[in-house]
Amino acid sequence: MSDDAKARPDECRPRRESVVLAGSYLAATWFGVGYIRFGAGTIATATTLPLYWLLRLEPMQLQLAVAGLIAALSVLCAHLVAADCGQDDPQTVVIDEVTGALVTLLIINSSLLWIQLAALALFRLFDIFKPWPVDVALGRHAGFNVVSDDVIAGALSGLLMLPVAHFAS
Repeated sequence: MSDDAKARPDECRPRRESVVLAGSYLAATWFGVGYIRFGAGTIATATTLPLYWLLRLEPMQLQLAVAGLIAALSVLCAHLVAADCGQDDPQTVVIDEVTGALVTLLIINSSLLWIQLAALALFRLFDIFKPWPVDVALGRHAGFNVVSDDVIAGALSGLLMLPVAHFAS
């Protein structure tokens, strides 16, 4: 049985050899987390915490620059992987969860772990169930659509948790 036949139907792998495509898959799957069979999005979200803890040590301008870079990388890599897989939103792409989680954490800007975890749990609920306005598709670009719902979910959860984070600090 070939490797393609063994793969899950929602799991995609590069269809041709290309350094750019291989790098896109590496980033889009958040260094392979997207290939985990259960809870890949939640695990990718959790991996954002150490990144956030490091960013908290830096000036806000650098935090925003890193978040913007990850968001741009998310859109580009999600687009390339979606096009290569022939899917609108491949399940193996989890860098969008990292982007959304980072948006959440940067908005609440809390040093309290329980606030961070609560905000990420709220983000995952919004990301999974996609209530309005999270469910709004914002364009025809596959990568942008893959990432936009996570950014909206991240902003919404961050804004809803902001008063809790403020009063808990």
